[in-house]
Amino acid sequence: MIADTVTVLERLTLTAPLGVVFHDTVTGLRVGSGLDVSVYQKAMPLSRAKMFPNPSGVFVLQHAPGLSRDFEFGAGDDEFWSNLPQPISYVMEVSDREGRFQPFSSEIELPLPQRGIFRWVSPLDTSPPDTSSLDVGKPASVPLYSAPARTVPPGMAVVRADLLDTERDAPAAWAIVEAHYEGNLIGRGMSDARGSLALIFPFPEPVTTAVASPLESQPSVRSPKLYEQTWEVSLGAAYAGVAEGATVAEIPDLRATLEQLALAPARLWRDHAGGAELTGVALRFGRETVLKTEDAAGTLSPPARSSALLITPAGSPP
Repeated sequence: MIADTVTVLERLTLTAPLGVVFHDTVTGLRVGSGLDVSVYQKAMPLSRAKMFPNPSGVFVLQHAPGLSRDFEFGAGDDEFWSNLPQPISYVMEVSDREGRFQPFSSEIELPLPQRGIFRWVSPLDTSPPDTSSLDVGKPASVPLYSAPARTVPPGMAVVRADLLDTERDAPAAWAIVEAHYEGNLIGRGMSDARGSLALIFPFPEPVTTAVASPLESQPSVRSPKLYEQTWEVSLGAAYAGVAEGATVAEIPDLRATLEQLALAPARLWRDHAGGAELTGVALRFGRETVLKTEDAAGTLSPPARSSALLITPAGSPP
């Protein structure tokens, strides 16, 4: 005989102080594997706790440094969240074991613990929409930007460059480069600590051309072959440079890096003499585009400049 009622002898509830969702800015898809995510108190960077993904791809924090174990076994109801311990400021650090995405750190805007999934708030004006706001569902997830070694997804364009800071004559680390087509932002990329950039984004829609036939009174529409397609894409850059005496961060702060876009534009150079800026590029379907500042006789010092794309930080003379 089956009993009509069930007696609950004991109930165990585990409450996490933080849950974070990440997404790929190229595809817009949630990234739930391959990432190393850790959290530490801002005042104690050597005491870290790892975050691990659950089956839904949400990275969950347990055993947060500085939080009592009693918190983790709390009920998680309204009463529990209305009587939280004193909040603590934390920093989140992210890297990718598979080499797809750039590493970064980010100070959590609201101190832990936080109820629900962490909501990333971009420091950028999202009008027009940017690639960090792709439709990945709610709550807003944290954007991941492509690393130079990433394998380019099928059907995607890639613009590569090794950025060289004209002020320091050294790699331009953590610079931002954007691509626009017909006035719309279609891609955003970030250089790494060595100045290497892989700006990856979907190719624009194929171009169709109206052609007239002698036997037809109305022109017909002809689509050029896909491998013949080209698109003129505008480029823009954001780079604050490095202050005198400062060192380049091995892992950038994501918010500070994106905030470079609020400054005056940095300048990319078409020639070593600094006479012409590089403001656009012609894409061809199925081909990688590699950008570099054109050589000029007697100006290649050091030799590394011959394969680099020169960039002048915002607010600096050429």
